Amino acid sequence: MDASNTSNSFTENLVDQKDMDTNSNRNSSDSQPPTPPPPYVDGFNCKYENNATVINVKEETVKNGSASTDSILALDNSEKDPMLNEETDAPTLKVDRQGLIYKVSENPPVHLLLFFCFQQCLLCLKSSIKSTMLVSEVMCARNHGEFKSLIMSMSLLMSGMCTFLQNTVGFRLPVYQGPIASYVLPLVVLLDVPQYACPAIHTYYNQTLGNVSEVSEVVIKDLYFQQVIIPRFLQMSGALILAGFLHMCVGLTGTVGFLLRFIGPITVIPTILLIGINVYTITYKFCSTHWGVSLFTAGIVLILSLYMDRWNMPIPLWTPKKKFHIIRFPLHQVFSMLIAATVGWTTCVILTNMGVFSDDPNSPEFFARTDTRNDVIYKTPWFIFPYPGMYGTPGFDVGVFSAFLTATIGSILDSIADYYAVARVVRVPSPPVHAMNRGILVEGFMSMMAGFWGAAHGTTTYAGNIGVIGLTKVASRIIFQMLGIMLMVLAVFGKFTSVLITIPYPVVGGLQVIGFGIFLGLVFGNLQYIDMNSTRNLAIIGLSILWGLIIPYWSKLNGDDVIQTGSDHADNFLKMLTRNPNFSGFLIALILDNTVPGTLKERGMLIWQGGNDEEGADQDENLEEGREVYDIPCLTRILKKYRISSYIPFLPTYNPNQTKKAN
Repeated sequence: MDASNTSNSFTENLVDQKDMDTNSNRNSSDSQPPTPPPPYVDGFNCKYENNATVINVKEETVKNGSASTDSILALDNSEKDPMLNEETDAPTLKVDRQGLIYKVSENPPVHLLLFFCFQQCLLCLKSSIKSTMLVSEVMCARNHGEFKSLIMSMSLLMSGMCTFLQNTVGFRLPVYQGPIASYVLPLVVLLDVPQYACPAIHTYYNQTLGNVSEVSEVVIKDLYFQQVIIPRFLQMSGALILAGFLHMCVGLTGTVGFLLRFIGPITVIPTILLIGINVYTITYKFCSTHWGVSLFTAGIVLILSLYMDRWNMPIPLWTPKKKFHIIRFPLHQVFSMLIAATVGWTTCVILTNMGVFSDDPNSPEFFARTDTRNDVIYKTPWFIFPYPGMYGTPGFDVGVFSAFLTATIGSILDSIADYYAVARVVRVPSPPVHAMNRGILVEGFMSMMAGFWGAAHGTTTYAGNIGVIGLTKVASRIIFQMLGIMLMVLAVFGKFTSVLITIPYPVVGGLQVIGFGIFLGLVFGNLQYIDMNSTRNLAIIGLSILWGLIIPYWSKLNGDDVIQTGSDHADNFLKMLTRNPNFSGFLIALILDNTVPGTLKERGMLIWQGGNDEEGADQDENLEEGREVYDIPCLTRILKKYRISSYIPFLPTYNPNQTKKAN
């Protein structure tokens, strides 16, 4: 059969079908539903592509469960679809995997909204759990379960408040704000310094009170809590308040826009990739509790979200208008994380009851059991109401402040890169300067509030949830606003939170593997902005990653004597910097990228700074929405009436070009 005849015949049939559908709609009030897509057609944003001719099936396909012939523009068949019979001429199918089911400004139905929030909540809880454990180690509160429950409640409360504010009046793209390991790990380094090492409880009182054999264990534990834990808690709170204030000033003064003149893709790529130095060690600790369950959980996510990406699940539905009917929707992909967590958790329950996991507390498998932390549920009160100054006036310590300052610098850099990453995932233009200023402002303000409340850690954009958006293709802003409210509610209802905390470690590890893996893969997407044929760019990226690994290794290998300035505070501060691979890689990349000759286009700065370059922002033809997603609807309309608002760097009406003219 001639290919051109086939194409003409196929097109004529489609036109005839369109006319039949139109006449049917005119003559009958009970018309038939539109013709469904081929069985192998992806449920959203599919493309028939050959040469320069494209057929677009819009995203309404996934919501209505069918494809309309109105969306067909043209067809030019010259190849054979490998999924069909070799002797049958048919259009070649190209599936666009990046299409979104729900855009940033779209709102899913209420019943789906709750499930989406719960899925994201599962991913958020593990970050709060890890941070609570690490902070408790620094405070020497490993054996004080009730105090750790309070820290956990404060962590959830601050994360919920910051997430809601960030998605409502801050950056305005779907991001989760919470504690990440890279923000707390500099504190853990303090434990290597003798003056910050945790004393053994009995050794401490033998040195201070003499013989404690006649003192009860409860009294010793209470005195240790009052004299060791609380002072460290207050020192961390005061240091975090100052670090959060400096963080807030960066966004308040518009310094972010100034930094973007020097920080580009070549600087950010090695900085974010070096996060893997910390990510893989933490992920390994969770997965090593039982590799079988971790791989099983991760495998479920891979199958549901990637291998079954082209398949739409048939779902029976009943409505008063259409009665009983079947729609096709990628439900398995949208809830891949939630399904995997449920199956993995259930598997751990079964294996625990069968006695497969070891009951030895010193064995890694002990944390794979579902009955190892039941005491947390019993000890946690029904309601927890954290408030500022709960344990006294915040203190201050230079060493702790230096750790928080290091984390703040890394947090700002991570957030800038995360802002670009989430913009790429949700398919909107590069973030404008005012949105990033506002995002950093909200992060710093809430980090300062976390110091007043006593959460003992700042809040920053969490990378794992960006990976989940890429997997589920659900980018609705309202989901993360509701997530913030949900976290605040969980912070009050202690019992419900304690139940979620008991999720087995290998299940958390399996979810981490996928979430962080997807995110680190997205980081490589920034390579498209730079000239990959440039030896200059390749050399800078490679050298930055290499020295980002060498410098921390050198600092740890030489121990405490690696830096000796004569000041203990200066020594501790410099040790923090040299043992942070993110900072080392960032510093090398920043210096080389801004000193080695290269054009802005070669460095990728033109498109990277799309917030100031309309032409660069419009080069991406696959955008789902425009730059209006960064505006605050009600506030923007009011601010446009006042010219002065265009000079304030964190307002939606900020115009950096107008500010330059005024200067």
